[in-house]
Amino acid sequence: MNKYKIEQKISTLAQCAVMENREKPASFEVEKIKFSHWDFDYKEGWRGKAWVATSVVEAKDYRKAFLEFNKKLSKIISRISLIGQCYVEYFAESFLIHKEGSDIALFRYVQDRKPVGLMFMEKELKALETLLKNSKIKEEFYRYWNDAVNATGYSAKLLLMFSAIEALAKKKNKKDWVLIEKILGKKLEQEIFRRNTGLRHRLVHGEYFNRKDLKKDYVEMIHKKIIHYFNAEILKNNLISEDIKHPQRHFWGNKEELEVFIKKRNKNICFSLVDVLNNLEKKELFENSNKYKIIRNIRKY
Repeated sequence: MNKYKIEQKISTLAQCAVMENREKPASFEVEKIKFSHWDFDYKEGWRGKAWVATSVVEAKDYRKAFLEFNKKLSKIISRISLIGQCYVEYFAESFLIHKEGSDIALFRYVQDRKPVGLMFMEKELKALETLLKNSKIKEEFYRYWNDAVNATGYSAKLLLMFSAIEALAKKKNKKDWVLIEKILGKKLEQEIFRRNTGLRHRLVHGEYFNRKDLKKDYVEMIHKKIIHYFNAEILKNNLISEDIKHPQRHFWGNKEELEVFIKKRNKNICFSLVDVLNNLEKKELFENSNKYKIIRNIRKY
């Protein structure tokens, strides 16, 4: 078994203010994971809207170590979200995994990027004018769909999209299951709306995603089905593009990432996620760093 030190960045508006340990202020430890504010001193206070979660895990390889760490961290963060009453997220943030005794570490670098816009042209204008004249589609559908597109968070989007579909298929206070199947196709309709076991039922009634659910991107699948339905059945023309990559684009949450192995240039250096990120100069990936360099062709770690 190997020992792996794992450091995970957590983006949050919470300022870690646990000061029980004067030598390590703005930090605490639960479930063998240490949480500390990204940068803190008594003079300048809390700097950076982030924490670092650090733990040492024994495992056969780094993948199993990270899986164990992530399972425990997910449990803790979901509770911090309730208690802290503000934004806290780590899935789309940087991490560092260092095997004890090695001068190499696995580094996942994540940075924000600007959103990429989409063109609203003559075809889109024609679609708008057509939909404004159409009285068959309930207004509730458009409101729910707008909320879904503007939402961040996978489960939030899905729940709003489910409501939009139900509003679309609502006839005299009853769901038109024939229409829902026509829109989604039988297989997807069953996966989402099957009584008691469908994804919609489970999410609404307090069951969270299982591992099987996460193998598919239901947001994108449903989005494409809805756009195709509107083109084929409502607009009677391909006025809304069905080939958009990354639909439901947003101002926030746009990331780009790189996962690489890095090596210390000096054996006296201790790996630190904060220090590694600080050494990224002008996005040149350590080319100007006197501490770290990228290496390739690592088969086992």
